[in-house]
Amino acid sequence: MNTGTKLMLGLGAIGIVVGILVMVLGAGSIGDADNWRPTDDVYLENSQGETVGFIHIEKGNGTAVAVFVTSDVRCDEFTLEIQRVGPLGDDAYWKADACVDLDGRSLPSGYVDDPEGWLHLGDIVNLEDGVEYTITTSHDVVLVGWEDIEGVIGDFLGGLAAICGGPTFLCCGLLFLIIGGVMAVTSSGTKTQTQIEITPSVEVDSENNELEDGYEKDEKKWYDEDSS
Repeated sequence: MNTGTKLMLGLGAIGIVVGILVMVLGAGSIGDADNWRPTDDVYLENSQGETVGFIHIEKGNGTAVAVFVTSDVRCDEFTLEIQRVGPLGDDAYWKADACVDLDGRSLPSGYVDDPEGWLHLGDIVNLEDGVEYTITTSHDVVLVGWEDIEGVIGDFLGGLAAICGGPTFLCCGLLFLIIGGVMAVTSSGTKTQTQIEITPSVEVDSENNELEDGYEKDEKKWYDEDSS
């Protein structure tokens, strides 16, 4: 097996292994994103009808936080109020998603993308770092920083890209294996033939030649004497 054949087979094996590994890692990332729940990255929690104060920390959260409730809460019945407690400045505000009716249920318009058992009803936006705020909600809520949510979305998209890219590595690996296999069969079926030509050599026995010459001379002498 020559070097080119070994190279093709090696690249094919590597391509297949990488393709399988990428697909497995991609599936794992998508699985982690699907299993994510708001309680995994809690920024703030508040109970029904209560008012809670907090100082916003922008690092790791961004300037907005997402508001989640359990899936049994009706979108059209939820209310949230936020007030700035610190020095004067731009006020943060509650940006609610539009509500839609589905089989007698009131759901936020983006409910299809929400984690199982939870509804994303909207966001508190325009929060400033280090400023104190108070919120009052009509139901129990869990607030999650938007940077955490973007991280989850990034994991999902990265896993999806890996799953889509994995088959490409597999196909390339199989192609290299096929080419390498063909090269291996071809190289093993073609053998160099070496032809050796042997020229026979004839050895002349000098002693026999001398005897033959002597015999011919004696025979000629006898013939001459007999003729006389």
